[in-house]
Amino acid sequence: MAQVRDGSEVALEALVGHFQGELLGFFYHLTFDQLLAEELAQDVFVKVWHARSRWVQTASVRTWLYRIAHNRWIDHLRTRRTLTSLDDGEDDRLAATLPAREDRSPGAADGMAKEIAERIAAALDLLPTGQREVFVLANNHGLRYQDISEVLGIPEGTVKSRMHHAVRTLREELADLVEEDV
Repeated sequence: MAQVRDGSEVALEALVGHFQGELLGFFYHLTFDQLLAEELAQDVFVKVWHARSRWVQTASVRTWLYRIAHNRWIDHLRTRRTLTSLDDGEDDRLAATLPAREDRSPGAADGMAKEIAERIAAALDLLPTGQREVFVLANNHGLRYQDISEVLGIPEGTVKSRMHHAVRTLREELADLVEEDV
C-alpha cells in the first residue's frame, strides 16, 4: 500500500488482484446482483487511488479497504433510497420476488441447491442493513469482530449484538432447511 500511496500503478494492480474477489463477494452478498457488485468494487479501487496520499498505516490494508467499501455501500443505499418512491407500494426485496416454496417443483440436486441458495438469499435480504453487513463480513469474509468494528466505525459490542440478532433471524427463517436428528 505504501507503493500505491507513492503512485505506483503496478502496486495498485497487485492490490486489486489481491482484494478484488473479496470485495466482489462482499458486495454480492449485500446486493445479490453481480453487475452491481462489480461496479461497487471497482468504485472502491477508484476511491483508493484518489485517496492514496491520505493513507496512513494505522490499520491493516484489508480493514481500510473494507471501510471504504462500507462507505461506498452507504452511499449506494442513500442514492437508492432517493430513487425509490415510498408511495409505489411495491416490495423490492428479493424475498418478495421469489416464488412460494410449494410452487417450485422438486427436482435434481441442482434444483435443490438453487432453492436453498434462493432461500438463504431471501433470508439475508430480510436482515436490516447493519446486521447483514456484520453477518457477511464475519461469515463470508472471516473478519474478526474487532476488525468489523473498525470497518463499520461502531463499538465491538454493537457488532456482537448485530451478529446475535442476525443469526437468530436466519435460524428462524431457515429452520425448515435443517434436518433434525431423531
